[in-house]
Amino acid sequence: MLGPFNEGLKRLVGQFNGGSHPGATFVYGNTYGVFGDILNNPARYGFVVRDRACCGVGRNQGQITCLPLATPCFNRNQYVFWDAFHPTQAANGVLASTTNCFPINVQQLAQLRL
Repeated sequence: MLGPFNEGLKRLVGQFNGGSHPGATFVYGNTYGVFGDILNNPARYGFVVRDRACCGVGRNQGQITCLPLATPCFNRNQYVFWDAFHPTQAANGVLASTTNCFPINVQQLAQLRL
């Protein structure tokens, strides 16, 4: 479900792609919705750990980002968050391939020829 702001943003992306910016491709990604689904249904995406970071310091390994010489978790593909601020590579992969993008997803955007 998109709120009024996100609906407007999605329409704006459509307008930008409609010719006002030749040579550019704009993509709307519903990251809020996708992350909500990942956090509510982690097993659907192959995640086991959603409530603490793979590499960080403090409560849930998420109060301070991963510091030099820190040892990250071994099974990082099972974690949603890398540190206090960043999703793991596995979570970014879900975001890049999501169908909650318009008009194309990030994987398709990366394959466009300039």
